[in-house]
Parts: sequence; C-alpha cells; structure tokens
Amino acid sequence: MQTAFGRRTTGGEIARNPAAGSSTGPGYRPLTQVALLPLRPDGRIALIRRPDGPHRGRPDLVGGRPEPAEWLAAAARREAHEALGVQVAERDVEFSGLLHYRGEHGAGRLCVVFTTQHWSGSPDNAVPGRRDEVVWADPGGPPSDALPLARAVLDQYVTGTLHGTLTLSPADPGNGP
Repeated sequence: MQTAFGRRTTGGEIARNPAAGSSTGPGYRPLTQVALLPLRPDGRIALIRRPDGPHRGRPDLVGGRPEPAEWLAAAARREAHEALGVQVAERDVEFSGLLHYRGEHGAGRLCVVFTTQHWSGSPDNAVPGRRDEVVWADPGGPPSDALPLARAVLDQYVTGTLHGTLTLSPADPGNGP
C-alpha cells in the first residue's frame, strides 16, 4: 500500500517515501507542547512572566516543547525545573488534559497538560533573563494580561473540560510556540 508518508512493508513497518519530504523527529514533537500546573494548597497555580520578545511581561504557563525522544511527563518535569528551579518526582505528575488549538499562524498544535501538588525546592525564577517572575494565579481568575493559551488552559482546568479543540485568535501573538 502506498501513501504520501510511505508504503507498508510485509513486516508491518513503514518504509519512508522520499517524495514525502524529510522528518525532523518522531511523532508530533514540533507541534506539541507540555504544560505543568504546579498547584499550591491554597489553589493557586504558578505562571511565569516573560521578560522579552512578543510575550514580554505576559504571564504564561510553565512548560515548553519536549526534547527529541523525551516522554511528555518527563518534559513537564524538566520544564518545571528549568523555569521554577524545583524537582518534581515522576509519581507526582498527573495527566490533566489535552488541547488541540491553532497557534498564531494557524498551525494546529497540541498542548498536553499535567498537574502537580508536590515538589522539592522553593519555586522561584530559576532563569533570570528568560523569565521575569513567578506569578501565583487564581486559576478561576488569571491575570488579564495572561497569554490566551494560559487563560484557556486555566479556564478549562477550573471547569473540568480540559480536553477537545480550542481555537485562539490568530491576531494575538501569544497563541503558542
């Protein structure tokens, strides 16, 4: 059987079709981001303000893109360490939802959301220069200047509907990586 991506061989594997272009990595890596919602006992969730670029000063989710071949929960834990300087144990990360959304240029993206209520270390701005500050936000009333994806994730987290498809305004430069 021939497809744009390759042909199925007798062993069940897919043979790459050179006409389909080259691959930059496995799966959805370029289109996927992870977010970790660190949740304090008072119900507030950590967001990060960015110091520069198109998202300057705007609160954003703790998260980013997975590294090649990195498990999604491991990427969320790594991002928490890089952004907040905390260690999150594997057992303390819980899958919370999956959003499919359109980024600022209309490209389809996936945001895999995890939560944690336990970590070691004190959440702080672990990367001065890349982040301005940690903001502990009420998920039911995030800062009005929070990036659209952050507001949408928190809204859906609060309502228990953190799944499905979401379309963000392409006019806002804060709609994804």
